[in-house]
Amino acid sequence: MNFFDASALVNRYVREAGSSSVQRLLRQGTPAVSRLSEAEISSAFARRQREGALLERLHRRALKALQSDLAQFHVVELSPEVVARVHGLLSAHPLRAADELQLASALTLREGVGTDIVFVAYDARLRTAASAEHFVLAPRL
Repeated sequence: MNFFDASALVNRYVREAGSSSVQRLLRQGTPAVSRLSEAEISSAFARRQREGALLERLHRRALKALQSDLAQFHVVELSPEVVARVHGLLSAHPLRAADELQLASALTLREGVGTDIVFVAYDARLRTAASAEHFVLAPRL
């Protein structure tokens, strides 16, 4: 199973450096995401549209593809259990709240499935924290 941070998964919908690597990783095993990623990815699309880097019709198409994918992905909901994990993680890792929620979601997933999970992320701090939590890291995208 591959757990995708939102910033890495954006490349599934918007062609950027790393898009081919993300596509390959999506084909390997079951993709998993935090429910938070839905909001973060939608926000990334909206920002790109505001900046003129994403046409409105492509924005709509990307949102539709995201919704379709979420129906197929394993989605870790932002339950009280996931959010409660953040408190301990904040003292161990210097991450923003959203990244701590991503990490907490991945930890909850790993415990739930009882197997190793490949953590897919761009952010160096998040990758360092995931490594410290004993995740297998996907190669840098």
